[in-house]
Amino acid sequence: MITLAKHIELLLLEHDCVIVPGLGGFIANHADALYTGEQESLFLPPYRSIGFNQQLQANDGLLVQSYMTAYDTSYPFANLQMEKDVEKMMYELDTTGEYTLENIGTLKKGVNNNITFIAPETGALTPALYGLYSCQVESLAHVAKRKETERKLQEAAAAMQIQHSEETKTDEEKKDNHVVINLNHRWFDVAIAAAAAVVLLFCLSYPALKNAHVETDTLTASVTPVEKTPVSTKPTANKPKAEATKANKAEADKGAETEMAVKAKEATKTEEVSKEGNTNRTEIANKAEEKTKAKGTNAASAPKGKCTIVLASYVSQNNAETFLSKLSKEGFTEGKFVKIGKVSRILYAGYASEAEAQKALKDLRQQSAAFEEAWVMPL
Repeated sequence: MITLAKHIELLLLEHDCVIVPGLGGFIANHADALYTGEQESLFLPPYRSIGFNQQLQANDGLLVQSYMTAYDTSYPFANLQMEKDVEKMMYELDTTGEYTLENIGTLKKGVNNNITFIAPETGALTPALYGLYSCQVESLAHVAKRKETERKLQEAAAAMQIQHSEETKTDEEKKDNHVVINLNHRWFDVAIAAAAAVVLLFCLSYPALKNAHVETDTLTASVTPVEKTPVSTKPTANKPKAEATKANKAEADKGAETEMAVKAKEATKTEEVSKEGNTNRTEIANKAEEKTKAKGTNAASAPKGKCTIVLASYVSQNNAETFLSKLSKEGFTEGKFVKIGKVSRILYAGYASEAEAQKALKDLRQQSAAFEEAWVMPL
């Protein structure tokens, strides 16, 4: 359904005046092209503006004919439909005091039933003026003034750049006058680490050096001969010269015996230490030999042949013995627990070929559920 506003808009495309009976007439006014002046320098194209005159009440028949064309009906029916639309518009205008006609403008009802019209800023649609837009055209004087302003700005920017470059050169010259020593952080860290390593090495080696010094002092003290009592070579006044000589000889023999006793005691301690070391070495060798024998025994207990049947892997010896005992009660006596290195397995019999082992495994699975997850492994 075409509204009243749409009928008026379509009629204004070809006519400059459209009268709505009982309301007034809408008038399209022609406006010439306009130049805004030097500030904006805009050329505005010609356009048509819409106005409203409440005094125009005579029915020119344009609006009724538009209804007849739209509804393809007779004049009385079209006139009746037009009057209904006008009544609805007037009722809303009286009720709210305002009514907006789309793409045309807004009607407002004031004092004494006076109706004012607010036209849209875009103006009325005019096919003859379609495609004309505003454009900016500067005068020659304005262009020359603008270029002069741009030139002055460029000169000012160049002067500022030259001043900045001179200040930068001055700063660089000041930096050149000072001696700057740049230390590589990596080499600095390496030097600190080396110094710390030297200090740590000294701290670790100091107790060893101290103990070595103490042991050397003790050893030296142990072999130091016992101080001999000075023997007077002068005979006493009460004894003859022969007796003095015998006494001196006895004291010398006593000192020699004491020195020999000390050396014998040290030799005894050295022999005891060497015996303890030999005893420890013998025990370690025996343990290694026992491990080797155990490994050899386990390896030798593996079934003979090229293939065998594996019942379980990575099991403890207690669990393996329990399993083999249960298997033996069922009549399967060829099971063995074999441990080679860290791998422990329960093996069953040995076979000359893989085909023979597969066939035997198939038969064993039918005889006992213990062989259900068993598999063949080459030896």
